Amino acid sequence: MVEKQSVKLSKFNIFTILLIPFVWIYELSVVAPILGKVGEAFPTASTFELQLVVVMPFITSIPFSVISGKLAKKYDKKNLIVLGLFIYGLAGITPFFCHTMHQILIFRLITGIGVGMVLPLPNSIIAELFTGTQRERMLGATTSVANVANVLDSIAVGFILTLGWKFPFLCFLVCFLIMFVAMAGLPKCPPAAQEISVSGELDSNKGVPKIAYALLAFMAVNWMFFAFNINNTALFMTSEHIGLPWMIGIAISLPGGISIISGLVFPNFYHKTRHFLVPIAIAIFAAGYIVMFYTHSFATQCVANCLIGFGSGLLPPYILNLTSQKVEPAKRDAAYGIVTAGIHIGFLSSPFVQLFISATTGIEAFRSLYGMCAIGLVICTVIAFFAVVRIKKEPAVEALQ
Repeated sequence: MVEKQSVKLSKFNIFTILLIPFVWIYELSVVAPILGKVGEAFPTASTFELQLVVVMPFITSIPFSVISGKLAKKYDKKNLIVLGLFIYGLAGITPFFCHTMHQILIFRLITGIGVGMVLPLPNSIIAELFTGTQRERMLGATTSVANVANVLDSIAVGFILTLGWKFPFLCFLVCFLIMFVAMAGLPKCPPAAQEISVSGELDSNKGVPKIAYALLAFMAVNWMFFAFNINNTALFMTSEHIGLPWMIGIAISLPGGISIISGLVFPNFYHKTRHFLVPIAIAIFAAGYIVMFYTHSFATQCVANCLIGFGSGLLPPYILNLTSQKVEPAKRDAAYGIVTAGIHIGFLSSPFVQLFISATTGIEAFRSLYGMCAIGLVICTVIAFFAVVRIKKEPAVEALQ
C-alpha cells in the first residue's frame, strides 16, 4: 500500500489526509448562497461585482496552486498545508468585519492564496504514499469529500443566513479546526531526493502532451456552465421570488450532492456507454437548463439542479480517466495538474463570459442566460455525438485497410 520509505499510516493519518479536501471548494459553497442578501446590503453593486464576491479567490488560487507545487520541492507538504489553511481561515472570516464591497473583494482575493496552497497537496501526498487500487480509491475519495462538504456547507449557510449576510463568513473558522487536525494527523512529507535530481523541470513541462491542454479546456468549459447555475441561483431565486431564503442553500447544494451520485455510478455507466457517455452527459446537462429556463417554483428548480448536477458530474471523472489513458505515467502528475486547474478556471471565467454576453446582446435576465446555456449545450451534444461516431469508425476503417 505504501510507496515512500515504508511509511506506516494510521487510520487517523488517512482520515486527516481525506479531511483536507473538505475545504477545496469551501470558498464557493459558503459564499454563493449569500449573494442575494449581499445584493440587498449593497444595492448599488452590479451583478458582476456580486459574482466577483464568489469567484475572486480563483484569481489567486490558480497561480498559487502552481507556486504551492514548486514550494513542495523544497518544503514539507504538511507545513505548506498548515500555512495555507491559516491564510484561508484568517482571510475567509475577515469580510465579517468589512463595511464596503471593495474591502470584501480584497479579502476574498487573499482567501484564494490559502485555497491555492491547499488545493494540489493532498493529491500529491496520496500519490507519494499510496499505489495501485488504494491510490485510485483515495483520489476518488478526495472528490467525494469535497462534494459532501459542498452539500453540507450550502445547507448550513442557508440557515445561518437568517442571522444576516455577514454571519456565513464565520464558517471559515472551520479552516482553523482542520488546520489543528492537520498539525496532529498529517504525516511528514518532506521533498523526495529524486525530485531534486530530475534532469530538468523545463524539459518535463515541454513533455506534457497537447491533449492535456485540450482536456483542460474541456474541464474548464464544463465547470463554467456549472458555475452559471451556482453563481446565479441566489440572485435568480431572490429576483424571481422563488422559495424562502433558507431554501437557497438547499438549491445550491443539489448539483454538488447529485454529483456525488454521478461519481459513484460513473464506472458502470462508462463501461456500458464508453465514449457515448459524453453526449449523454451533456444532453442531461442541457435538459437541466431547459427545465431551469421554464421554472417558476422551488420544486421544478430542484429538478433542474439535479439534472445539471448529474450531467456535469459525469464529465470530470471521464476527463480524468481519459487523462490517465492518453498520458504516459511519467508525465501524468504534470498533466493532472494542468487538467484539474480547469475547475477553478471554469469558475473564474463564468462571470466574465456572462458579462460579455450581456454586453454584446443586451440580455441580462437570468432566465435568458439559462436559455442560452441550454442551446449551447444542445449544440455541444450534437457535436459530441458525431465526434464519438467518427472515433468509433476510424479503428474499423484502419482494420479493413
